[in-house]
Amino acid sequence: MMIVVEKSVDRIETGRCWAALNDDYVVAIVSMRPPRDVEMDTYRTHAIEALQVLGKVLSGDVVEIDGKKVFCKRLSHKNRSKNSQAIRAPKMYQFLE
Repeated sequence: MMIVVEKSVDRIETGRCWAALNDDYVVAIVSMRPPRDVEMDTYRTHAIEALQVLGKVLSGDVVEIDGKKVFCKRLSHKNRSKNSQAIRAPKMYQFLE
């Protein structure tokens, strides 16, 4: 289920990750921070492959909004928009409980 959040709500970002989504709910996450002794490209490849078994994989941030953690999909680069006036809100997804 996608969540819509007003701009005035306080949010605390807790970390970047990849998330597996199934029916618009986050079913699993893997941090984007690899252990020091693991090569980033190898870590990324294996993390994404593992999550693809569970569902659609997106990159984003885990954020806390009003005491509840949600997954916030990362937007593409701001300067790539064809309409410079359009302000897009990121999509947010609840964790499966």
